[in-house]
Parts: sequence; structure tokens; C-alpha cells
Amino acid sequence: MCGIAGYVGPRPTAPVLLESLKRLEYRGYDSCGVAIFSDLNVKVTRSQGRVMELLEKVSPSISGGYMGMAHTRWATHGVPSERNAHPLTSCQGDIAAVHNGIIENASLLREDLIRQGHRFTSDTDSEVIPHLLEAELAEGRTLDVAMLRLRERLRGSFAIIAARKGERTLYAMRRGSPLVVGIGDGEYFPASDIPSFLQYTRRVLYLHEDDCVAITPSGVQMIRQDLSGAIRWEPPPVPSVIDFDPESLSKGEFDHFMIKEIMEQAGILERIIYRQPEVLAPAVEKLSRARHIYLVGAGTSYHAGLYGEYLLAQLARRRSTLTIASEFETVAPLITEEDTVVALSQSGETADTLLAAQLAKERGAQLVGLVNVEASSLARLADLCVPLRSGLELAVASTKTYTAQLALLYQIVARMAGQQESSCSELWRARDGLYHLTSEAARDHCRSVGRVFAEARDVFLVGRGIHRVTALEAALKLKEVARLRAEAFPGGEMKHGPLALVQDGTPVIIFYGEGDAVAAEASASELASRGAQIYSVGPQPLRVSTDHIRVVDTGYSNPITQMVPMQILAYETARLKNLDPDHPRNLAKAVTVT
Repeated sequence: MCGIAGYVGPRPTAPVLLESLKRLEYRGYDSCGVAIFSDLNVKVTRSQGRVMELLEKVSPSISGGYMGMAHTRWATHGVPSERNAHPLTSCQGDIAAVHNGIIENASLLREDLIRQGHRFTSDTDSEVIPHLLEAELAEGRTLDVAMLRLRERLRGSFAIIAARKGERTLYAMRRGSPLVVGIGDGEYFPASDIPSFLQYTRRVLYLHEDDCVAITPSGVQMIRQDLSGAIRWEPPPVPSVIDFDPESLSKGEFDHFMIKEIMEQAGILERIIYRQPEVLAPAVEKLSRARHIYLVGAGTSYHAGLYGEYLLAQLARRRSTLTIASEFETVAPLITEEDTVVALSQSGETADTLLAAQLAKERGAQLVGLVNVEASSLARLADLCVPLRSGLELAVASTKTYTAQLALLYQIVARMAGQQESSCSELWRARDGLYHLTSEAARDHCRSVGRVFAEARDVFLVGRGIHRVTALEAALKLKEVARLRAEAFPGGEMKHGPLALVQDGTPVIIFYGEGDAVAAEASASELASRGAQIYSVGPQPLRVSTDHIRVVDTGYSNPITQMVPMQILAYETARLKNLDPDHPRNLAKAVTVT
């Protein structure tokens, strides 16, 4: 995933774009760049690394300009380098473009362009874009026509902003990758994501699949082509108005967005508990009437789906099938129009999850999306969207959206089982627990445990039943944020192979509740006898615990309460290792390429 931004308007262009890039850096930070268009030229500045490094290179001589584009890169084709950074330009240097996505037929297009005499200067798939536009213009076509012809020639996913020197128009187009346009007062902000321009405007135009727009100082126009091939520009739909808390764009008193978002979880859980029952009723009805329920997600959302699968069996006595999004095609032939597919995604733009959702729709299934971004591609594709409403989540590692996914799944399944009162009671206990688990004393305790983990080579996490969900998600957080080799196993599986990896001093985290404390005790004793250091997470310490994180039992809400100290542990361990918790190495917020 990459972040792209553009600007047309009266402000000095470079500062606007650089500020937008800071807001989009969670989408990629291998390299970045800006292109500033003035009456005389287009000035491109690029840099390997973070936006702060680009700031040092941007010359005061490009502080003007009437429009521009910017890009922060997450490498997929070509190593992270200044050479492969965007914006990319044509041979003559008068066309510049930025791109998010994957051009699947880039190699064939590149070979054809080289035969025509085009010179490439990067290893990226994206560089074919300015050269294809240049070739179209060389044949006498205008840039709007060239953009539509480009749309037909590219295979794969793309969000593109392109422009030509001497034309006061930015062209933007999307297929499979997100793209929106912020509509200000005489100024316009095409971008990958809304946070990039929220400091300037709350009015947003959402581009749909294969939309192409022209953005000029006088406004935004949709570029259409009729059956005869004639091109026309049309007014866009009425923009949407975004309701958001400006504080979500700021770290406030915190050092990082990750810890700020961890600390927000008690409030988010409270808002979910207070949510009106009629908001969940359509989802309850669709799942109750389904012949079979499928759940699909990737990464953290996959773990939330595992929790949903467990609840459906234990509470609602319903069979369901959980599939990781990238493997969904293996179960797609089984799906019928009598089934319901629940797709879970924070961003609503995860490429594998979107492909799975599209497959489900093609098979005639009902599609329910649990999504944080209500105007995302998944939200629009779904027959029913259940919004998480967690607010902007800007750290790469998901925390508060995971809690929201678990809480909403619990409420939905509990209503299917007629147990909404007990679910609300447990969620309230979980809410109260989160206040204690995010206290300064609790953070200090996690920091002390983190000092051991920062020196560890391997970490193992163990849980049975519903606690296996937490073991998996905690292992992912320790990998993502603290860069630890962390592996999760069901409690009963350690002796079937993984026990061979345990040696003297190996840290093992064990998750359990009141109902499975005896089994946890047995597992802990067996591991300790092989030299493991036991870190217990549950209502009371185990006999062989090296250290214990006390989490009051909250029944089916245990995965919510027990996960919060693990998020803090990952955060504190990362800080002890001098890592950036908000920007884990090689990762981006939403994977918009397959």
C-alpha cells in the first residue's frame, strides 16, 4: 500500500502536500516525493526513507506552484530507494504521475514502450503510467482521452494522479485502490485517504470503481465516454460531509498514536454497548436466516473472525466457516445464495478481503461488512454494513478497531442466541477492566515484563478455546511492533511438536479464565519443567508463574480484556528496543495489493 495526495488551489502547494504526506505516512514509508507544477516547469523532489527526510530536501525555490502531487511508498516492485520513489515522470519530464496499486501487465507494457524508444529510470511497475500517457499525447490525443485509454490498457489495481506541465489540471482515476477528493473553498485535495486533508475540509467526494476526474481551480468534473467514443465532462455527485473528532489527527499528550489508540478503547467499548439495538438487528436477522455463515478477514481481522466462529458455535449453536481472505477462493465453490458472508476489515480496502467479498457476491450470498471506514469499498459493496465507529486509527498496528470488532461480534451473536443481557453485563465488566489495565501502574508492569522480552530470541503464547484467539493476536502484535519471533499454539498442542523449541529461559505467555485455570496450570507445569519462564495472564497467578498480569474474568469478553495488556507489552517492548511503534518495518496500515 502507498499513500498519494494532490492539491489544486491558492495555497503554497509544497507545504500542503508535505503536511498531507505526514498524515498518510501510515500507508508507507520506504520513500516519498513531491511534484510541484508552476507556469514554467514541474519540479520533482524525491527521497528514500521517511517524510522528515524529504522535508530537508525540498528547496525553497518550489514553495510556490499552483498544483502538485505527492507520494509515500510501500515497496512492491523495486527496492526502497530514491530511484524508485514517486512521482515518476515521462521521458521529456513534462508528465508526472503517482500510483498506488499493482500493474499486473507492467512488464509487457514496459517492453513495448522500450521498443518505441522510451527510457525507464526506475524498477517500478508504476513508471509505465507516465510513459503510456506520453505515447498517447505524441499521437495527438488530449490528456483526458489519454487517461481513459490508460484505464483500458492497465491490468491490476490502481489509484493514479497525473498531470502535464502547462495544464492547470490534475487527473485522478481509480480501480481497486482507494481514492477520494476533498472539496474545499476553491481548493481540491485528491488523496488515498481522508486524514490527509481533514485539516482543510470535511467535504469528500468518493470515487467509485473506474471513475476518472479532472480537477481544476474551478472545480471537479467527471470524465465520461459515451458509446460513440465522445468524451464529455460532467458535474460530480454532491460531496459527503465527514463527522470526525479533530483530536484523532493529533497524538495529544501521547508519544505515539498506538498508545493513544490503546487508551481510547474503554470509551469505544462504552459507545458500542450504548449503541441502539436496531443498528444490529439487520445483521442479526441475516445471520439467523443464513443456511451457512462464512467469516473472512486478514491479519487482525482474521483473528476477530476466529472469535466470531467460536461464539457462533458456543452461544448460537451455529456452524460457521472462517477463512483467511487470501485463501477464500478455496471455499467459494461451496457458497450459495442461501448463505451469508461476514467480511471484517478496519480500512474496508484490504485487497484480499475485497476479492473475497466480490467472490461471495458473485455466488449470490448476502454480504455483511464489519468496517471502520463507512464509505470504503467494502462498505459500498456489502449488502449490509455494520460500522465499527472507532474513529481514525493511524497507527499501523490495529488496536481499538480490534476491540470494536470483538465487541460487535459478541453483541450480534448474543442477540442471535437471546443472551443480549448477559453479553451487555460482560461487556460492562470488560469496560471497567480496561480502565485498570490501562492505568499508569499497569503500563509500568508491562514495561518491566518488556525488559525481559526485549532480550528474548523466541516467545511462545499458549491458550485454549477462546483464549487461543488472544494468543494468536498477541503473537501478531509482538511480531509487528516489537519485532519478536512470537508463535502462538493451542494449549493442548505443545507436546505435539512445539515443546521441542522450548529451552531454558524461553518466555511463554499463557492465557486462561476461571473455567480453564486447571488446564492452564497443567500446561504451565509441563513447560516450566523444560525451563520455560511462565508469564500468566488471567484471574490469578499459576503456581509456576515467573510473573503475572491480573485480568479479571469477563466470560466471553476475555479476549477483549486480556488483549489490552498485550498491546501495551508490544508497545513498551518496541520502545525499549528503540523501534517506532506506529510504523513497523515493512508493514502498512491496509494491504491494498494482493
